[in-house]
Amino acid sequence: MTVSNYQKPEIPADEEERLSELNRLNILDTAAEVRFDRYTSMVADIFDFPVVLVSLVSHDRQWFKSSIGLDLKECPRDISLCGHAIVQQGVMVIPDTLKDKRFANNPLVTGEPYIRFYAGAVVHSPKGQPLGTLCLIDHEPREFNEQQCKRLRQFAELIESEIKHNSDLEELRASVEFSAFYDPLTQLPNRRLLTDRLEKLLELSEFEKRQVAVLLFNVAGLRLFNQSLGTEAGDELLRQLADRLQGCCPAGGTVARLQADEFVLVFPSLNSNKNHIDKVAEQARAALVKSFRLMSKEHYIRVQIGASVFPDNGVTSAGLLEQASAAIRFAGQGEPGAICYFNKAESESISENLKIESSLRGALENNEFSLLYQPIVNLEDAKLAGVEALLRWHNKELGSVPPDKFIPIAERNGLIVAIGRWVQQEVCRQIKCWSTQNSWALPVAINVAAAELLQPEFSTNLIQRMEADGIAPELLWVEVTEFSLASDSPTVDENLALLSKAQIRVHIDDFGTGYSSLSYLQRMPISSLKIDRSFINGLPHNNQELALTRSILSMSSDLGLATVAEGIENRQQYDFLRDSGCKMGQGFLLARPLQASEIEGLRDRSLI
Repeated sequence: MTVSNYQKPEIPADEEERLSELNRLNILDTAAEVRFDRYTSMVADIFDFPVVLVSLVSHDRQWFKSSIGLDLKECPRDISLCGHAIVQQGVMVIPDTLKDKRFANNPLVTGEPYIRFYAGAVVHSPKGQPLGTLCLIDHEPREFNEQQCKRLRQFAELIESEIKHNSDLEELRASVEFSAFYDPLTQLPNRRLLTDRLEKLLELSEFEKRQVAVLLFNVAGLRLFNQSLGTEAGDELLRQLADRLQGCCPAGGTVARLQADEFVLVFPSLNSNKNHIDKVAEQARAALVKSFRLMSKEHYIRVQIGASVFPDNGVTSAGLLEQASAAIRFAGQGEPGAICYFNKAESESISENLKIESSLRGALENNEFSLLYQPIVNLEDAKLAGVEALLRWHNKELGSVPPDKFIPIAERNGLIVAIGRWVQQEVCRQIKCWSTQNSWALPVAINVAAAELLQPEFSTNLIQRMEADGIAPELLWVEVTEFSLASDSPTVDENLALLSKAQIRVHIDDFGTGYSSLSYLQRMPISSLKIDRSFINGLPHNNQELALTRSILSMSSDLGLATVAEGIENRQQYDFLRDSGCKMGQGFLLARPLQASEIEGLRDRSLI
């Protein structure tokens, strides 16, 4: 029989998408299932037909997922009646195939199984693609009314429900498997999969005598970033960061997300070449120091990079990750984005920092903090203008811990916010004590961390505390760093605006050591600048420091800002600063940090 004796089915316009969906569902060429067979058996009984099929039309054949009354498992698509049905609307009914010129000479009509009657309702995928049919076949001509078509369509929808249910289960299973090994936000491998891949890479590299690099990336301040710009912006930041790291990943390497703010890049070195490791690490560093475009603005983030190398720094996946993490946590500030390699000589220092971090968590509850007050004097008459509250910590096991050791740790682990609240409470208590018991209105400056300014209720809570204690706004000064103001955060702006509205003075601490942009001096309500001690040390003999200090004093005067010089240690520095127009100063020449009771003895005294 030649092809011209019968009509082939038309090919749907979206055939590629249809076949893709059919293959995605994974039901083609699968074993028989009771859930489908029960429907074909039920339909055969209800409609009283000898042959009932659930057919699936593939690219070149028709395959039967379930069948009653037919021994065939498949047939060519070219002679398939279901191939015609899937391109039609509604139920396709052929009362007598021999009277239909499309099918009269079809091999399935003229030979086995001798189809004389056909009715097929399309079975669709969950996405609406026609997969095949639920069809009825008889060896004799028959009539099939609208009511029967409607009922057949209803059974076809039940078949569709089974397919969808199976698809949903497969998607759920795939989702569970994916979430077990991948990070849903960035689509990167998670710690579990990374550990598996790294261990296999270590085994291979040990055999091949190659080095393996582990680069750990910590996004500093991610929690504060989310609080300031929202989690949606934070999520987009992490996706962009993940894309950049993947772009730096060498062949045979893996980029993974270990936790919220930590990523890792592991890769084998080429011929155990340390230069190759350094080159990849530098490429990653350079990619991350560039700006990230979020919410139509450019943002910069600080990413800390710790590195360890197999076998020099460890021979297990856990050990290498731990060493890279230790390099980040305790390597100090250094250059932004600098790559820190773990150094075994630092292990004693790391152990000390771990003890500090552990003990710090119970310091508030155990009342281990205290405050000292360092005088700030008017340089004109050397008399007290105010004091700066300085936090001190004494632990029964560690002894007195220097602020430059425990404060950075408190900022990293988030405890600085709770510690800051304690400082505010204690300072308000002390101001009230001086005011009520000694009738002394002495201003006190408190240091406020960037994390505190990023708390939406920071200023509101501080102002309410002051009002509750009856503290006049001119008696509390707030000192913030340039870093706090460079975050371009609406929350920081709102907090500073509230402080200004309440007439609380804001000082920039350690001025000149932070970010180079001075735009915040124009747009933010700043009252004074504290000139960092690094500009004061060489005065008045160091020409460079002389020029810089004079420039700061001149700029401050032009902007209407007061100035406070830090670290005044000799009379020459004092005289130069006073004569150059600096209004206030503090330093060991004038007074060291003192107990609150000792401050009272300085009242109305000249400290020179």
